[in-house]
Amino acid sequence: MKNIDRFNMGQAVRVQRCSKIIYYGAKYGAKGISKVNPALVFIDAVISLADLFVSYSAYRQVKEQNKQLMSQIETLKHEFKNLRKELDLSEEKYRYQLEKDRRLIQQKLENNKQNLAALKLAYEHARDYFMKMKEEVEYYRKELPFAKETREIVSKYHEVVTIYVSISLEYVGG
Repeated sequence: MKNIDRFNMGQAVRVQRCSKIIYYGAKYGAKGISKVNPALVFIDAVISLADLFVSYSAYRQVKEQNKQLMSQIETLKHEFKNLRKELDLSEEKYRYQLEKDRRLIQQKLENNKQNLAALKLAYEHARDYFMKMKEEVEYYRKELPFAKETREIVSKYHEVVTIYVSISLEYVGG
């Protein structure tokens, strides 16, 4: 951004000098003006005209700079509007993605609930099956306590129960 110096100190000095001339003219009247050197008044008038020209050209420059700055402001406003539209589109895209992900997660949770129900049912059936197997193993132990088949059945039963317990612990998270 451009900085513009709008306080011209040279102009303030000239105004002060001109005010002194007016003061002397008002204080002493025609005598005071007659005491002022006409060459100095002419030089002061020329300097005033030069200052007028410099001031007018400075005014034109400032006016042109203001025009350019206004143009830049309009350009920046337009750019800001475009960026705002882009931001709104991005926000809408992310909202859509968030909603899509939420639905997907909700669907996965529903599937997990259904799978959990199926696993729970299978787990309960397996437990019932193992209880029946335990009754059968107990029956074989009572009826044929020293048979080789009974020892094999008991050993296989213990292996299956150990596997069942390890799977249960994995499922539960232990």
